Amino acid sequence: MNEERPLLKILVCDDDPADRKLVRAYLEQVDDREIVLLEAGQPEDIQNALDRGRIDLVLMDIQMPGKSGMEWLVEIAEKQTAPVVMLTGSGSEEIVVQALQEGAIGYLPKSSLSTEKLLKTIDAALEKWKRIEQSRANQEELERLANIDPLTGLNNRGALLRRLDEEIKHAERYGEDLALIMLDIDHFKKVNDNYGHLMGDDVLEKLATLMRQGIRAVDAVGRYGGEEFIIVLSKTNLSRAQDVSERIRKMIEVAEMKNFEGKVFHVTISLGIAGWEAGEEGNSLISHADKALYAAKGNGRNRVEVFSPDIEVRKSRSRVKLSTTTQ
Repeated sequence: MNEERPLLKILVCDDDPADRKLVRAYLEQVDDREIVLLEAGQPEDIQNALDRGRIDLVLMDIQMPGKSGMEWLVEIAEKQTAPVVMLTGSGSEEIVVQALQEGAIGYLPKSSLSTEKLLKTIDAALEKWKRIEQSRANQEELERLANIDPLTGLNNRGALLRRLDEEIKHAERYGEDLALIMLDIDHFKKVNDNYGHLMGDDVLEKLATLMRQGIRAVDAVGRYGGEEFIIVLSKTNLSRAQDVSERIRKMIEVAEMKNFEGKVFHVTISLGIAGWEAGEEGNSLISHADKALYAAKGNGRNRVEVFSPDIEVRKSRSRVKLSTTTQ
């Protein structure tokens, strides 16, 4: 059985049909891989080829009509579409340096074109591109890990505060509503005491999943510390924030948690809401939501309270919502 040859899709951008024909003739001599060659001589041809889908490599002539090869290089490099090797008929060292600085993966003078040199340049470019993509993926992963709480997968405190600052600036600029919810788990210490800290971690993970399900993709939720969480609701007034809070509270109240023996138990949360006022900073908004959360705790737990300047804690007997039943 013949081995399947690797497929390589190359876009040749050159306004000279003779030069494109020469590149094609050299690449047609390659027999260790299947090469699909796309040719483009005008700006619209290049754009159409790039828009149609996967391109593994771009061979770009520096002299192009309407939009120079260097301009195309900058655009393709910024979008990270594909590796670009620059071709030129009479290039100087200055142009080579500029092309590499703008993001070219390789450079090949037309005067030295041959099947062997084309293949060597293409293979070197693809290998370098592979390393760049891996490095980019590693960097993105490092950045993600720096912003994520490792247990819940939510934003960590630092990422959450930065997001809040961004949302405040946006609300300030466009005169939009913004609300913040602070919540924590009622009697969480009893979960740890009764079932162990591993079970407590499991509860935190499940609550994180439920909270993500209860908000929009444009909103932000993060772990503020311990069993305390913050949700930032963009373009949201207090009435809407109350609806969201009640939905999340009910979702968590009815959610079944299981200990390691398979017994079902339930937990509840208390929530405090604060609406952003023009000119208010993030610390103030968090402080107001925290006072509302404190009132929710003091007023019986498993409830939602909205901050107001005269918010009070009504004295009532605390309810313990940690029941265990056998499934």
